[in-house]
Amino acid sequence: MSRIHEALKKAEEQRPPAWKPADPTPLGFGDDGIAVAAGAMQSPRREEMPTAGRCLRLEELRQRCIKPGWKLSPDYDVFSTKQSSALCAEQFRTLRSRLYRLREKSPIRTLLVTSTLPGEGKTFVALNLALAIARQHERRALLIDADLRASRLHVRLGAPSAPGLSDYLGGRADEFSILQADPKVELFLVPAGRPVGNPSELLANGKLKGFLNGINSVFDWVIVDAPPVLAVADAGIIAQFCDGVIVVVRAGETAHDLVKTTLQEFRGNNLLGVVLNGANEGADYGGHSYYAGFGMDTE
Repeated sequence: MSRIHEALKKAEEQRPPAWKPADPTPLGFGDDGIAVAAGAMQSPRREEMPTAGRCLRLEELRQRCIKPGWKLSPDYDVFSTKQSSALCAEQFRTLRSRLYRLREKSPIRTLLVTSTLPGEGKTFVALNLALAIARQHERRALLIDADLRASRLHVRLGAPSAPGLSDYLGGRADEFSILQADPKVELFLVPAGRPVGNPSELLANGKLKGFLNGINSVFDWVIVDAPPVLAVADAGIIAQFCDGVIVVVRAGETAHDLVKTTLQEFRGNNLLGVVLNGANEGADYGGHSYYAGFGMDTE
């Protein structure tokens, strides 16, 4: 067993029941993938919109959400049959398992996934973590693309880009019209939606908090893909509405002082850990050996 496994196991055994981590836990692995084109859809009539923030029911969501037929590229899905993805897929299962163990100590359901800078693989991590959860029996995961400035999740899934979160936050769409579902696995998506000129103001207007409060009991995990921390203020706003934060760091590229600044941003928002992305097997990063990584995806 590697030193990182031993450290994680010891830390988990010593955590008190009300534990909220002050320091991030390394959880590293790598990535790979390509993009797929997507289109757009129409938003509903305003008279059909339900009250914002109300609790939603699973069957109602299943009946009324959009089912456009995604075209997820097997090159971006680590759970595809590609032999080169096998180790990476296992590392996402490990990450999933660690999150469930953390949930035993502290109530965690809504996760924010972000990075220090663009190009570190946060969208890749958010997507494949959600796939790892949704592939379990009777487990449901919701992906929310809250990167309203440079959205990528709909591209990776081969899904319509709108209506989406920006349309809901701006009062142009309801909960059902922005939710998409995959009939093959229990994975749901809220895309970013149409481009807007005031992302930070929309994210802070209270509607996102109400939406998350109404939706999180329907899903086992809600995973929010947020913009990079040092680029804009959006991630810090969204983190206030989430139960935990995961920071993705690209191995060997992101400066240590910048990562430190990013981690300090979330000290009061239940920082759960760090995913070291694109690590080489056997390499030493800051005194720890991390898992191997594959590919060069940077979204």
